[in-house]
Amino acid sequence: MLMESVVALMALLMAGILHPGLYFAINAPQSALGTDIATAVQAINSWGFKITPQEIEDITKHIGEQSILSRTGGAPTFAIGLSLLVYKVVGHPSVMAFWYHFAILFEALFILTAVDAGTRTARFMIQDILGHVYKPLGDTNSYTAGIVATLLAVGLWGYFLYQGTIDPKGGIYTLWPLFGVSNQMLAGMALLLGTTILFKMGRFKYALVSALPAAFILSITFYSGILKVLPKGTDPILNKVSHVATAQILSAKLAHATDPKQISLFKQAIFNHSIDAVLCVFFMLVALLVLGASVRICVNAYKGQVQPPLAESAFVAVS
Repeated sequence: MLMESVVALMALLMAGILHPGLYFAINAPQSALGTDIATAVQAINSWGFKITPQEIEDITKHIGEQSILSRTGGAPTFAIGLSLLVYKVVGHPSVMAFWYHFAILFEALFILTAVDAGTRTARFMIQDILGHVYKPLGDTNSYTAGIVATLLAVGLWGYFLYQGTIDPKGGIYTLWPLFGVSNQMLAGMALLLGTTILFKMGRFKYALVSALPAAFILSITFYSGILKVLPKGTDPILNKVSHVATAQILSAKLAHATDPKQISLFKQAIFNHSIDAVLCVFFMLVALLVLGASVRICVNAYKGQVQPPLAESAFVAVS
């Protein structure tokens, strides 16, 4: 969690280096910006943020890429911010390409370790759930049960990878922002777990160390999650943030589309945003359940009431 916090601070700092026009050029979806620089600049300027075609072309050239438009997901934002920071210090744009690709490599390795750890955790959780349905599937020493749970875990996140391969313009770029919501909610739940353990240990004053950050991160994440599922309104910025609003806007465009390629793109984007909205609501409900359970256990512990027994494996001494 400490390293996650450091990376999060670095990401915020690098994003803060970019002015709003450049930030939206990188992070706004293709459905909002269009496919070329001129259309993207016109759209961004209409939102009240200034950027020029020359600025986009120069940055694209200096970092050694073909395009920086609609590179959503956070990694390009972090990498471009870092490359601009180094450029400001060194004073020559030739350093930008190296530091951009260095940051992309760093993030790729960081994400791969997160996927690996997440898959292992998901496998144990799936086995625990399946064990309540069919007891042998919950046996962590069984190769068969382990393989079944692993295939299910890999298949779940592999679906999102598959969406990216069949829809390079919308798949992974549309579904990736959901990682931000789920990741921060996971961080909040981890802090809730630490708070609950401290309460059960009777260390009430020390529990503030994890309780206050948990309240802060969960309040922000819940607020962001709600924005992600709001229906279409009058605020154009919120409409671009919300998966539901984006799906509604694309549905209206789909009704008037005639180009088969454009129709296919709209349908895939609508489906992806709908999946995002459903999963975002699901994540918030899970986090709410964890929050409710944590508060109940903490209140009972503070009152000195007996807690339910933990479902842990018996301790085995190793010689």
